[in-house]
Amino acid sequence: MRNLSELRRVLEKANLLPLERQAELSSRVLAQRLQTVLPWAMEQSGIDLWVVLSKENCEDPILKTLLTWDMRQARRLSILLFSRDPVSGTVRCMSVGNQSPEMSRIYENVRWEGEEPLACVARMARDLRPGRIGVNTSAHFGYCDGLTASLEADLLEALPADLQEKVVSAEPLTVRFLQRQCVLEQQVQQALLDVTQGITEICFGPEVAIPGETSTTDIEWRMREFFGALELDYWFGPDVDLQRKGCSDSRLAPAVLRPGDLVHCDIGVKAKYIYMHTDMQWLLYVRRPGEEAAPEGLNALLRLGNRFQDLVMAQFGTGKPGNEVFAAALAAARAEGIEAMLYTHPLGTYGHGAGPTIGRYDLQGYVPGPGEFPVEPDTGYALEGNVCAPVPEWDGQKVFAYLEEDIFFDGEACRFVRPRQEALLLV
Repeated sequence: MRNLSELRRVLEKANLLPLERQAELSSRVLAQRLQTVLPWAMEQSGIDLWVVLSKENCEDPILKTLLTWDMRQARRLSILLFSRDPVSGTVRCMSVGNQSPEMSRIYENVRWEGEEPLACVARMARDLRPGRIGVNTSAHFGYCDGLTASLEADLLEALPADLQEKVVSAEPLTVRFLQRQCVLEQQVQQALLDVTQGITEICFGPEVAIPGETSTTDIEWRMREFFGALELDYWFGPDVDLQRKGCSDSRLAPAVLRPGDLVHCDIGVKAKYIYMHTDMQWLLYVRRPGEEAAPEGLNALLRLGNRFQDLVMAQFGTGKPGNEVFAAALAAARAEGIEAMLYTHPLGTYGHGAGPTIGRYDLQGYVPGPGEFPVEPDTGYALEGNVCAPVPEWDGQKVFAYLEEDIFFDGEACRFVRPRQEALLLV
């Protein structure tokens, strides 16, 4: 059984505690992303100049991934410019306007004294002579669609006619930039998931989950209390529900735990200054008096879920569209007689991240748009789905195993970020 002190040590080792160390780490993460991820994303997308414009109190969602910890939102009008050198492949990172101390260490201020911000953008664009100018508009992803109509009109008015014709959607760039993880982010993700699993183990343990007393809502609030104690936040849930012999509801909540229940949680944690997210679903069995283990039918159901996870991971490949991964994984499951649903999504900078959608809970089929995006190397995913099967000990009642684990695709194969659940937690 983990405890709060152990989880705190995990965060301290990863420089995620105290907040001052997390802030310092966030600057290193941003610098590494701009040096390694952004040049690749711009090259792959064929965009030479990326223009990010945002108004105060109406921030472009992607802006927060580009600002430093001491400047967490737009100030009046914030503009960032990124120009890729086609010879060296490096990216020049520029800011137009107000800078914080930390921003000035990463961004070059290119605005002349007294110069209007959009006039500065036009001047830089003329000097840089880009082939294509990317702006944040997108038909498929909200975080890639942050340019307001008024700012787009202002930008086009400021640019000369020959440059206006070069303005295109930066969607291919922003999707790649958001989904790819740098080395530091991979380390942060591992630490955050370690803590996510630890919180679940504690709250699904005997000190919290007391049959006949504790409700699913009680467990949710204890999880939130742990987030606060560890200076973390949550982006999803926590949602706790259960299945019970003789009850047709596969997600019963709120409910008080009883012996014989199969309890499920869906939990997503995030750091405050580093934009990495976890997303996990694990299962707990509440033993009946005299039971030392869960009924074999429930253990077999979890093993079936693990097998389905293996089948899904085997279908990942660089360049494969999400829809193709989805169809192949379900075909492999059907071939083994597994009744399953698949709704896996990119994970990292955002919880429901940019990149290929691999099935949806409400659409078990071809997903237009996001489902057509390809799998890219060095990307993270929430391997999410469920299997169901009749459980003999529950008089043949169909029981669902809702499972979710964080995985990483390195370009060749998938791996679990932390060991997955392969045995039911017991209380």
